[in-house]
Amino acid sequence: MDTIRDSDLILYHYRDGLDAAALAAIAQALHDSAALRARYAALCATLDAVDAQPLPVPDAAFEQRLWQGFDTRLVAETAGREAAAHVRSTGAGRQRDAQAGRRGLLRYTATALALVAALGIGFLAGRQPVPLPSQPSSPPVAAVDAGKLSARVLDAYVAAHLRETEGVVLTAVNSDNADLLAGNRELAAGLIDSNRLYAQAATRAGNARLANFLQQLEPLLIELANPPGSDPIQGSEGLRDYVDKSDVLFQLRATQARIEAPRSTSI
Repeated sequence: MDTIRDSDLILYHYRDGLDAAALAAIAQALHDSAALRARYAALCATLDAVDAQPLPVPDAAFEQRLWQGFDTRLVAETAGREAAAHVRSTGAGRQRDAQAGRRGLLRYTATALALVAALGIGFLAGRQPVPLPSQPSSPPVAAVDAGKLSARVLDAYVAAHLRETEGVVLTAVNSDNADLLAGNRELAAGLIDSNRLYAQAATRAGNARLANFLQQLEPLLIELANPPGSDPIQGSEGLRDYVDKSDVLFQLRATQARIEAPRSTSI
């Protein structure tokens, strides 16, 4: 019985999402089965016809509407996190500690989906069939514009991430409130996974400078997420010394300003 699905053949056609063993198995099955070859040929014809269709061109106001939506979400998310941090410093906030793991998972999932949405814009728009001899070899204008748009979307999320990281660092070095610091450690723990995803996305986008800076932030976030040792005061003083000597707050603000500058001038 043929166990190779059409979805497997599509992945085989694009050489995407299958390891070497799976590719070899499908190639062998195509060699052995005339019926499978016929199915594959029909799929290829359909895919080629779809790929030949021109990409839809967004209207002139599309980018403005998209950024307005992102701005609204980023402002709402930042305000919500600040309010949650304040609530956690009160007695009522302690009742929510049992939900910390679920919030962390939701946060990680939301960040991952945001990155998929952001980077997927450029990926899908830039994915074109092999050009025919009569077609120009230069990249389509829509693909270039989508690549720029996906980079700007990534920058917006990273800028919000850096603002939140700055707030966590400032709270850790300036606050002596045990409840507030406990909530701050939870926020730092949630930022670790997000930071890794943003670093990977920056690497894929070719922004090595941003990727390196985010990778340098990870040890600090891990330190902030862990409870202090036997001497909290000594640990706090050590953290202040590190922040002062490494100039991490200045670097956070400078990187955020550099990211937001192109966006503010283009809107």
